[in-house]
Amino acid sequence: MKTQVYPLLGILLLAACGNPPAEPTAPPPTNDTLMVTPAERPAVVAPAGAKLKLVTAPPAAQFPDADLKLDTLIPNSKTMDAEYKFTVNGFELKAQTPDAGTRGCANSKDGQHIHFILNNQPYKAEYTSDFTEKAGPGRNVVLCFLSRSYHESLKSNKAVVVKEFTMPGKDSLAAGDVVKDPTLFYSRPKGDYKKLDGDKILLDFYLMNTDLTDKGFSVRATIDGEVWTINKWDAYFIEGLDLGKHTVRLELVDSDGKLVSGPFNDSGVREFNFLGS
Repeated sequence: MKTQVYPLLGILLLAACGNPPAEPTAPPPTNDTLMVTPAERPAVVAPAGAKLKLVTAPPAAQFPDADLKLDTLIPNSKTMDAEYKFTVNGFELKAQTPDAGTRGCANSKDGQHIHFILNNQPYKAEYTSDFTEKAGPGRNVVLCFLSRSYHESLKSNKAVVVKEFTMPGKDSLAAGDVVKDPTLFYSRPKGDYKKLDGDKILLDFYLMNTDLTDKGFSVRATIDGEVWTINKWDAYFIEGLDLGKHTVRLELVDSDGKLVSGPFNDSGVREFNFLGS
C-alpha cells in the first residue's frame, strides 16, 4: 500500500513561498540629515490696534551702475568746517527720478542728490558733488549716500560713503566703530510735508554692517506712540496720518528687543509736520 505524500509536500511548499523575507527598513534620519527651513519673518509687524499703516514701498527706479566715491575730505580746524569732493557715476545729480510722478509722496523739485548725515543730525540734501559743511568738535562721523529725487536712498555698497575724522574739542558721540559694527542711520521723515504732494510719508533709513537678516536684528519704529517692528531693510510708507505734528523714533534692536550698542542706533525722537497746504 503506497503512502500519499503529495498533500504534505504541497503544504510545505506553500509555507516556504508564502512568507518571503521582510525588506530591510531604512534607519531613522539623524540630526545631521534633517534640514529645517526657518520661516521667513514678515517685513513689518504691526502693533495691536494700530491706527496707522506702515507698508513696504513698491520697487523704485533702479540705478545698477550708480557709484559714489569720496575724492577728498579737507577738515579746517580754524573755521570748524570740512570740504568734500565726490565723484558720481551712473547717477545724475539734479535730475528727476523717472518714477517720481507715480510714487505718491513728497518729491524734491531740485532733483536727485546726495544725503549728507553728520553725527546723527538731520540730513542735508547736497545737489552738487563738491560742497562744504560745518563739522562738530572731536570725533565726526559722516554718512553720504545717493538719493532719488523723492529722498529714497540707493541701498548699494557702491552708492554710499562713510568716513570718520577728528576736529579740535571734546567728543560728543558715544563709543562705537560704525565702519565695522552694525549701525543704523535715520533718514526720513524730516521737515514739513504738504498733503497736496501725497498722503504717503516716506520712512527710510540706512544700515551699515547689517541688513537685518543676520542675528535676528530688527528696526523698532515708534510712530506717534505706536511701536512697529521692521524686519527687512527697505523703504516704507506711513499712511493714515492726520494733519499736524508727528513723531518717529528708530532703534536697531537684537532678537531680544534690546538696543544694539552704537552711537546712532537710537535715532531719538524726530518730529515732522503734515500740512494741509
